[in-house]
Amino acid sequence: MPINWIAALKLIPWSDVVQATPTVVQGAKDLWSRTKKSKAKAVRAEEENQAEAGSPAHLAQRIAQLESEQLEASALINTLAEQNAQLVAALDNLRTRMKMLYAACVLLALGGVALWLR
Repeated sequence: MPINWIAALKLIPWSDVVQATPTVVQGAKDLWSRTKKSKAKAVRAEEENQAEAGSPAHLAQRIAQLESEQLEASALINTLAEQNAQLVAALDNLRTRMKMLYAACVLLALGGVALWLR
């Protein structure tokens, strides 16, 4: 069964999405700053410990590597949150334009009917 995308978009509470966007962006930025701080600690630990597999030093190195991956993932989340904010702003702009276009069409239709009835 095909999905009616217009109906699906109408069900989205856009005002709630627009209001929540700054919170999402701020949360992503906070996550980015926290992981950036832990990345600096991980780099220092990695430089200090170069050891064989299975040793605590190797495990610390592996943790540093995982923190590096976490940093990259948080950068991606930050980028996606900013893109989401831009997308929501663009959709809100389009929604406003569609309302104005609808109002113009109604006015033109009423004007056409008024001219036809004269």
